[in-house]
Amino acid sequence: MAVQLRHLAFLTPGSYLPEQPRAGLDATLALIAFAEQLGYDGAWVRHRHLEPGISSAAVFLAAASQHTTRIELGSAVIQLGYETPFRLAEDLSLLDALAGGRLQVGVSTGAPPHGELVGPLLYDSDPARIDFSHRRVARLLEALRGEPLGAADAEVGNAATRYRPRLQPHAPGLVERVWYGAGSLQSARSAGEQGLHLLLGNVNRAELSDDFFGAQLQHLQAYRAALPVGSLRRVAVGRVLVPTEGVDAATR
Repeated sequence: MAVQLRHLAFLTPGSYLPEQPRAGLDATLALIAFAEQLGYDGAWVRHRHLEPGISSAAVFLAAASQHTTRIELGSAVIQLGYETPFRLAEDLSLLDALAGGRLQVGVSTGAPPHGELVGPLLYDSDPARIDFSHRRVARLLEALRGEPLGAADAEVGNAATRYRPRLQPHAPGLVERVWYGAGSLQSARSAGEQGLHLLLGNVNRAELSDDFFGAQLQHLQAYRAALPVGSLRRVAVGRVLVPTEGVDAATR
């Protein structure tokens, strides 16, 4: 049975030379603008730390939102182990407001890689005591919903203007555009249970099969089985394409 491709997006690492970050970042912004002209539906950026790439997807995509008008802008993926969920929700909500509701938020959980290097820079307490589980996603979703904080009579502001404390700006609908980058059966099930969209990439854990496509299909089936009944969620399948047209045999 033929499968219809309904939505075409691309993922870019946003790499740059360490001594020339502006040139590489400008080139990536130009690439995203060009992709919009070509008719791509989405442009996603790879979120990386401690490497010459995009270390803050929210900051970079805010710039991309001002160079485009239609194309979806996504993060694949923001590692929540580096983040405080509420502060991240503030950044993402502000970004979505700037982008006119075009943001797609891809996240993952787990302790941050290179924790021995960044742990003392990120946390005031022992990282071993911090919950890096999928509950971190739940905290992000709770913040994005923008419910009032504190007691019913809680207020913030100044003497002239008072407000109920809540996430500002509130971006309606953003909580429905959160994706999870799953590479295992457990993470696929968790993504489904939390009603997230699913990102399937090129790295998958071979738990029941050492065949790549078989393992990925099992993750997809586990995800769909865990989704709430009637939940309409998207699945993105990532593939690395290596152009070889015009290259010599050795390069190919």
